[in-house]
Formats: sequence, structure tokens, C-alpha cells
Amino acid sequence: MFKYKLEPILALKEKLEESKKRELGLAHQCHEKAKAEKEVLVKQREMAYKEAKIQSHEKVNIIQLRQLNYYSNYMEEAIHSKNEEIDLAAKKVEQRREELVEAVKERKILENLKELQLEDYKEEEKRKENNVVDEIVTYKYRANQKE
Repeated sequence: MFKYKLEPILALKEKLEESKKRELGLAHQCHEKAKAEKEVLVKQREMAYKEAKIQSHEKVNIIQLRQLNYYSNYMEEAIHSKNEEIDLAAKKVEQRREELVEAVKERKILENLKELQLEDYKEEEKRKENNVVDEIVTYKYRANQKE
């Protein structure tokens, strides 16, 4: 019966690969969430610009215009901050992807080694079987020669 000596390590590598897949998924979710949050901020900024444009055609209220200006500046800073968060999340996704690729490589190396050892085992078993058959044939031949 074939027993792969590195089976516990292979199982560990498979678990590690699954863990890396989950980490990549979480990093990807964070990246997508940050992009969605940025879109919300951009839409809010656009609404503020439209509101300012509408109010500029009506009676000019300096306090409201000043508030809209502050809000606009705040939104620009928030969008800039969100862009930095998106960049950081994208780097995290790429890092997790590279870690997953490495984990897959390590698992495949062990699986290929297992396949090679299995083939060697099969060849050895076939050789042993052929030796047994040869011994039986030789025994029968000698038994027939004595008669």
C-alpha cells in the first residue's frame, strides 16, 4: 500500500492555500468597498456643486455659499483620502494574490512529488510481482523437469 511520507505537509499546504484564498477575497472586498465609498463621495460632491450652481442663480446668500465652499473642500479632502485608501487596498490585494500564487506553487510541488513517488511505487510493485511470477514459473519448470 502506497503511503506518501509528506502527506501531512501536503495537507498543511492545502489548508494554507485555502487560507490565502480567503485572505485574497477579504482584501478584494475591502478594495471594492473603498471604491464604492469613493463613488458615493463623488456623487455627494457633484450634488453640492449642482446646489451651489442653483443657488448662484437665485439670491446670493454668502453664508450658504461659504458653507457650500467648506463642504466642497471637505469632500475633496475626503475623496483624496479615499483614493489613498483605495491605493493601499489595491496593494494589499496584489500582496495577497502573490501570497496565494506562492502557496499554490508549494502545494503543486508536493503534489507532483507525490505523483512521482506513486509512479515509482507502482513500478516497484510491478517489478516485485514479475519476480514472483518468474519464481513460480521457474519452480513449476523445475518440478516438471524432475518428473
